[in-house]
Amino acid sequence: MNVIISRRGFLKGAAMFSSIGLAPAFLAHTAESVSAEAAPIAGFKDGRILVVVQLGGGNDGLNTLTPWTDDAYYRARPTLGLKKERLIRITDDLAANDKLADLMKLYDKGQVGIVQGVGYPNPDRSHFRSMEIWHTASDSDEFLSRGWIGRYFDNCCSGTARPQAGVSLGKDRPQAFDSEKGIGVAFEDPMNFGWKPGKATDTAEKFEKINAASSKKNDTLDFLRHTTSNAIMSSYEVKEAAQRAGVGKNGQKPNPKDPLQTVAALIRGDLQTRIYYVSTSGFDTHANQLTTQDGLLERFSQSIARFQQTLEADGNADRVVTMVFSEFGRRVGQNASGGTDHGTAAPMFVIGKNVKAGLHGKAPNLSDLDDGDLKYGVDFRGVYASVLQDWFEVGPEKILHRKHEPLPIIA
Repeated sequence: MNVIISRRGFLKGAAMFSSIGLAPAFLAHTAESVSAEAAPIAGFKDGRILVVVQLGGGNDGLNTLTPWTDDAYYRARPTLGLKKERLIRITDDLAANDKLADLMKLYDKGQVGIVQGVGYPNPDRSHFRSMEIWHTASDSDEFLSRGWIGRYFDNCCSGTARPQAGVSLGKDRPQAFDSEKGIGVAFEDPMNFGWKPGKATDTAEKFEKINAASSKKNDTLDFLRHTTSNAIMSSYEVKEAAQRAGVGKNGQKPNPKDPLQTVAALIRGDLQTRIYYVSTSGFDTHANQLTTQDGLLERFSQSIARFQQTLEADGNADRVVTMVFSEFGRRVGQNASGGTDHGTAAPMFVIGKNVKAGLHGKAPNLSDLDDGDLKYGVDFRGVYASVLQDWFEVGPEKILHRKHEPLPIIA
């Protein structure tokens, strides 16, 4: 059985043992460091939260939002084009895949903004490079070492000490979190995140040696002690928040197929997190696209709807904006395998009670293609700029390295 020690208990115990000379030196340093850094996250305006959802693989935008009255769509997709009778009409020219039924109910409630034709100049068809461009907000011929979210943390959260200001629900921390301050953690189950009592003996001994190595000021040792204290306290605070929200109660584990419910729980548990990141995969539909994408979109739509419902029930719906993207769209024409190949522009979704619902940007013109690809109309960094400026109320230019015109998508 894993025993979870509370943050207060940890500090109290560390301080008590230190006072009688029994605490490991690294615990004493940790207690001192944590006590000095226990203030709320700087820049955490009104408790506002951004949830980023990544549809990995390159979601096909034309079978997500379909130009259902355009014959060019059906000519390009003779067997892959969605039948008109199954579509959910949005306008006289645009309709949604019926597998997005739950998402479209939120749209009808005024809680979904759809940004059409999103991309960037000189698009790259590589998953890895295009994802890197989205994560770092770089130009296609520019290589940046820090993520756009990481630069936000570096520039706008100067008092933030806690790594869990950014949380990714998954095995790996996204490149978007890369920062000078090292903010951002990743886990699938918050109850299994970080160090557990009874398993840190060897680690404690190693830190004893580190602390005994020199009594003089040592920037490297100070950094290590600081990083250690943050890592330990992050694990305690994540677990405490999860416990307050009822995660793990009666032996139930978080559902890895619906990480947004874990996000909702951590918000309910008052974890001091500014940005959550969730990634799902499978959208690289080179073959059998109809069946594959239908299933993925339905799960995505249902998950978003459950998430909003939970936020509403918890009284947190006004605090959260969710932004959904994919690294690129697909080619206009279908291939010989019943799928589509890597393309360019695709829609984004911005979801929440504080968004300006409806359509933003222009739908791509199927009569004006770039060698069989859709031409983008909205630079994705304009959406980032909107979130930074209008949701977090910070200047986006320093974070995005240049001016990108924000879209009027946050109410």
